[in-house]
Amino acid sequence: MIALILYRVSRPQRISVTRMWIWVGMLMLLAAFAVYGSAVMFHPAPWEIVVSAVLGLVLGVPLGLLRGHHTQVSATERHGVMRLGASWITALIYLAAFGGRFAVRLVLPPTSAVGNVVSDGLIFFAIGIIGATYYAVYRKYEQLDHATPASG
Repeated sequence: MIALILYRVSRPQRISVTRMWIWVGMLMLLAAFAVYGSAVMFHPAPWEIVVSAVLGLVLGVPLGLLRGHHTQVSATERHGVMRLGASWITALIYLAAFGGRFAVRLVLPPTSAVGNVVSDGLIFFAIGIIGATYYAVYRKYEQLDHATPASG
């Protein structure tokens, strides 16, 4: 999965809006599965998961919107298909979030409230950034797509 992410983001790509949302959904599902696995394994209090989700999303969404604003997006001749510039930052965000999570789990005890909030918060942070980035990219594409005259 990591190799696929690195390959995909290393070059400009044409991507359909549908495929973009499926990709985002898969990344979010992977992250949610990691948080769920952590909850099953370490049994954190529900408030710990809520705090980690809120903090991670509050920090991640604004950064994702900013990142999406600076992502190179162009419309193509085909409706529903856009061209995105190469961006290593997506892969680095995910790798850093999962790497940071692993490091926190190594340093702090598995039952530590701080460890659970920080490690799960990193995953929610990545979810927030990536979801918000692609939302901003989608909005940019929609503006470009509606500004481009339809070819007949």
